[in-house]
Amino acid sequence: MSKFTVIGAGIAGASIAYHLAKAGYSVTVYDRSDQGQATRASAGIICPWVSQRRNQKWYRLVQEGARYYPHFIDELENATKRSTGYKRKGAICLFKDDHIQELAFQRISAKQEGSPEMGAVKKLTKEQVKAIHPHLTNEYPAVYVEGGGQINGESLLDALKQGILLYGGKWFDQDQAPTTLTGTVIYTAGAWSGEFFQTPMVYHQRAELLHFKLNHHLTSQHTPVVMGLGPMYLIETGPNTFAIGTTHEDTDSFDLAPSIENQRYLLEEAKRYFPEAIINDHYVAVGLRPFTRDSLPYMGFVKQNVFVVNGLGSTGLTAGPVIGREVTSYLLGEETTLNLNDYNY
Repeated sequence: MSKFTVIGAGIAGASIAYHLAKAGYSVTVYDRSDQGQATRASAGIICPWVSQRRNQKWYRLVQEGARYYPHFIDELENATKRSTGYKRKGAICLFKDDHIQELAFQRISAKQEGSPEMGAVKKLTKEQVKAIHPHLTNEYPAVYVEGGGQINGESLLDALKQGILLYGGKWFDQDQAPTTLTGTVIYTAGAWSGEFFQTPMVYHQRAELLHFKLNHHLTSQHTPVVMGLGPMYLIETGPNTFAIGTTHEDTDSFDLAPSIENQRYLLEEAKRYFPEAIINDHYVAVGLRPFTRDSLPYMGFVKQNVFVVNGLGSTGLTAGPVIGREVTSYLLGEETTLNLNDYNY
């Protein structure tokens, strides 16, 4: 039987290991649980159809990722009896005026034919936005995408670990893998990849997410994801608790101390979107997102028995599960849905 060793168990590594173990192969995972791992710090928004990125290789990946999610989560949760926090309550995309709303509606709804899983796409008036999300400001019109959802990265990783063990895989939480490994090594070290390989060239960004609680008379009703103006987004994390992001800072540092300046900025943004509520109990989570050339994930052999996956960036939780499925098929010599040569540059 073929043997596989996965080094680094963020979403890519854990998903690949899970799919290999489920297929009946010998899998061993080594992970040192670095603080700042992008998967655990991520907002976990699954709504790729609203992106304005024009890179078709990237879009095919995240489109297939979103399509795979419901089946993947159903199978994983049923097998492990663990909740991943996955929910599809839709996504509200806010726009500064009716003209931009109309342009966005045309752009997003044009993707429905190729992505029926995105569900209905509707324009919302300011009043309708408030009706769907009572906490939210009524300053902006929106486009609603029914299939938008979110996942809890930490819960997903815990479920994947349980699934790997359930199917006979091994998992070691330790600082270093053995120096001698047999079989195929799958290296998915994220922002820390450069410690062992320079192919692909990986850089990283600090992303900060402000978590907070609302002191409000309204009771949370499982609200949709909110895509705000510019790069801003809001997610519900619990009863009357939310998180807002994001800030992006290119860096070669692994310092995870929250920036006071960014915390103040995100707090002001939270007040802007939730003007009627008192915001308290706030703290900042910091993640290090790995990126590669053109912000396109890399998947390929860098030497005879070493396969590298990296550079998932801000869409890691959207793409990670389907990458596990596709890489597993590729390594086993089976047909893939995606052409992995698109990501082996």
